[in-house]
Amino acid sequence: MNIAIAQTEILFESQQTNLQFAADWITQASKNKADCIFFPEMSFTGFSMHAEKIASLSKAVPQTMQNLAKTYAIAIGFGYVSANANGTYGNHYQICDKNGDILLDYTKVHPFSYSGEDQFYQGGTDIVTAELCGLPISTILCYDLRFPEIFRLAAKNASLVLVPANWLAQRSEHWQILLRARAIENQVYVLGINCVGMQEEQHFLGDSYLINPEGVILAACGNATQLRYIEIQNDIAIYRENFPTIKDARFDWYVRQYQEKMR
Repeated sequence: MNIAIAQTEILFESQQTNLQFAADWITQASKNKADCIFFPEMSFTGFSMHAEKIASLSKAVPQTMQNLAKTYAIAIGFGYVSANANGTYGNHYQICDKNGDILLDYTKVHPFSYSGEDQFYQGGTDIVTAELCGLPISTILCYDLRFPEIFRLAAKNASLVLVPANWLAQRSEHWQILLRARAIENQVYVLGINCVGMQEEQHFLGDSYLINPEGVILAACGNATQLRYIEIQNDIAIYRENFPTIKDARFDWYVRQYQEKMR
């Protein structure tokens, strides 16, 4: 599978401008024969705590991305915010296939309480997995990376786990270490997709990575805005056969424990 990593500079709460840049990158990725393109968390607004405003801006985003996917025959992963029926808001990541059909829609399970995200966004409850170009794929979002329990569940049926993020520069070492650890302990490919630049007074350093099941960095995007192409093979079974640690994972037990924690 040929993946385009969209390591973007997100102009804070300037959705229309960000969408214009995204459309250009989607067009370019399609011309370069990418099967899919993945954007960071809250892809077109930045990491905003103005939940009501962002949800209002985001209403048309899923349909816009689905139309672009169909027009350019490329799968697209993107973040957006939606209002819930109970008056709360969810921080989402959706992947639609090249026909514009929704493959998965994930809601961030762990809002980042240190920044106050939990005061504005309700945590999700479901792990989602789908098949893209023959590769089982799952996603978590940013702060979720710090919780190995959820990653273990996401990796149960996935060969690739996406981690779209708005990860701050001052904790960039945590970012790389945790991405590599999650790949190693779950024997999966991990793709961290971060943004660059400033959002208000917050600095984002990029450093998007593709990491293989042995923790080897296969692609590092550095600190500049870029569209980076990478290839992933569906060879997880080989890694797990050569050093079969994942077979000892007690998935049913993890599920029970996590369900208890979520009550």
